[in-house]
Amino acid sequence: MKQKPALKVLQTFLASSLILLLFSPPPAHSENSLLLQTDFEDGTAQGWTGRGGVETLEVVSEAARGGSYGLKVGGRTQSWHGPTLDVTAHMEPGQTYVFTGWLKLPQAAPNTTVYMTMQRRTPSTTYYERIYFDTVTPNDWVRFQAQYKLLEAADNLSVYFEAPDNSSLVFYIDDFRMERLPDLGPIIIEEGIPSLKDVFADDFLIGTAFSNSELLTEADRKLLAKHFNSVTPGNVLKWDSTEPREGVFDFSGSDAAVQFALENGQQLRGHTLVWHSQTPDWVFRDASGNLASKELLFQRMKNHINAVMGRYKGQISAWDVVNEVIDASQPDGLRRSSWYQIAGEEFIEKAFLFAREADPDAVLFINDYNTHDSAKSQALYNLVKRLKAKGIPIDGVGHQTHISLYYPTLQEIESSIVKFADLGVETHITELDISVYSSASQRYDTFPEELKQKQAALYKQLFEVFKRHKSLITSVTLWGKDDANTWLRTFPVARNDWPLLFDERLQSKPAYWAIVSIPPSDTDKLVLQYRAADTQVGDNSLRPHFKIKNNGAEPVPLSELAIRYWFTVDGEKPLAFYCDYARIGNSNVMGKHVKMSTGKAGADHYLELTFSSAAGSIPAGDDSGVIETRSHKADWSNFNESNDYSFDPSKTSFTEWEGVTLYRNGQRIWGVEPQD
Repeated sequence: MKQKPALKVLQTFLASSLILLLFSPPPAHSENSLLLQTDFEDGTAQGWTGRGGVETLEVVSEAARGGSYGLKVGGRTQSWHGPTLDVTAHMEPGQTYVFTGWLKLPQAAPNTTVYMTMQRRTPSTTYYERIYFDTVTPNDWVRFQAQYKLLEAADNLSVYFEAPDNSSLVFYIDDFRMERLPDLGPIIIEEGIPSLKDVFADDFLIGTAFSNSELLTEADRKLLAKHFNSVTPGNVLKWDSTEPREGVFDFSGSDAAVQFALENGQQLRGHTLVWHSQTPDWVFRDASGNLASKELLFQRMKNHINAVMGRYKGQISAWDVVNEVIDASQPDGLRRSSWYQIAGEEFIEKAFLFAREADPDAVLFINDYNTHDSAKSQALYNLVKRLKAKGIPIDGVGHQTHISLYYPTLQEIESSIVKFADLGVETHITELDISVYSSASQRYDTFPEELKQKQAALYKQLFEVFKRHKSLITSVTLWGKDDANTWLRTFPVARNDWPLLFDERLQSKPAYWAIVSIPPSDTDKLVLQYRAADTQVGDNSLRPHFKIKNNGAEPVPLSELAIRYWFTVDGEKPLAFYCDYARIGNSNVMGKHVKMSTGKAGADHYLELTFSSAAGSIPAGDDSGVIETRSHKADWSNFNESNDYSFDPSKTSFTEWEGVTLYRNGQRIWGVEPQD
């Protein structure tokens, strides 16, 4: 993500967290019902009190945005200290509310991030739900505005402001309002539209992440069950949820999530066992508060993995064992997390070994974001390769795929998917969403029609890539099912975003229809197989053999097809081509060597095979038969195939290989071309 800092920071900070139910709204409308307003013009605090009991709340003129008075908040000594207002009496389950307030700092105060948070207490738990945040300055008043939907009854509801980064900050509040949006009636999902899990039944599992709050309403449960055959509990399986204190486990949330999936016949992805974020600090500390020893860290890791994986053995089929460990800027490509500081790369090895021991049948993944970035992809590839060489049981690579309408390119995504094919690992797309923004400074109150169509087109193209590589990809998971339940509405800034397939009322968007209406294509029909007939990397011939399989229901004329085999010529001598054997007839196979105008990684030439009309067609359910080719230089000097893009000496029998590309009528339908 070079030159794209906003999205990179976004993904780095919270790429694997779901923050749900909370989102910044369009401006309040006249049809909203005003429930309360505190403008402090009567000279009182109008119900606001200090959360910690030590704060000073003064109604003074210097804190006024308009009129005579505003609220000055001081006396804070803890990060969570601040003003709070009880709104319990004004809220009903199923209704959506808009909270608006204006904040400013005293002169000369440093710019500081302030958070508006809902404290929701139920009989069993108190929740702290961050609904908005922004940077507050002494120069201008900053509007805080957020929507909040109450899904279940609560014993107490209070909205408050805090400044975690500055425990002594003094700030002003004025013109606070609470409104209720019009009741649009119950949400009813579209039962008659195609189910995503059926549309992609022959391709890969289709999944979504979800929060347990989505299990509270019937419509949310129905949408989850209708469309997805795989689910990822977004937060309740993480360390801070399952083992907040050493040896004290809480499986109430994870049990509920797992039970829902099992009742609906859905496969489960476990997320996540070892991560630098959402892991309690005690994990990394000894009794004296110092960094724990490696032995203590591994003991805790093993106990945790045994407890969590053991509880759901046979129920959770795949696990993100380690999450976001790559930092391509480091010499070894690894993030300098607390895990790494204590144990180096060995913590990754131990995590996979402990996980295999805890559940031998689970599929074990390493998961990361920005895997389209060439440097990061290579660092992850190198890590997986060296760990597998040691016998570490890594079964798959998860590509999070948090992307935007503007970057990265589809080719970057596709290249990364294919890159890992030769390591013999499964590929999962684990956290897919498409933000409508190109930077953190953009903001839309409503979803522009132009962007709806642009998003739909990108989803279609992306799923065409996934379908083209369904031999590698076994699961595609969206990071949320609908636009009201997306982390992108609270990070990197609190604003509207619409990154998913269903809208806030669970109705299908153009993006949904774009992917369910992808017509059967040559990508689904035609498969290219390759074998290396000569595995010597330094001799004087290239001998790739090919076979084209037609899995479709109609015959395919060979004259419409072309194969490209990518290589480095290693000199400037003229090249000669031979077709040594072809079932369709040697004379019906034409080959030419093409010099590329710009060299790419592993290729400055390609061999292109085309076929005469006399070659006939590949019958439905059949193949072209073997096509054996040979190339050499006019002086019979040697090649160096070790760096050739398409050459793979491990493929001595016919194997689907995406390092060789197949085209139909000029359109690439198989494989990935080499990159810069």
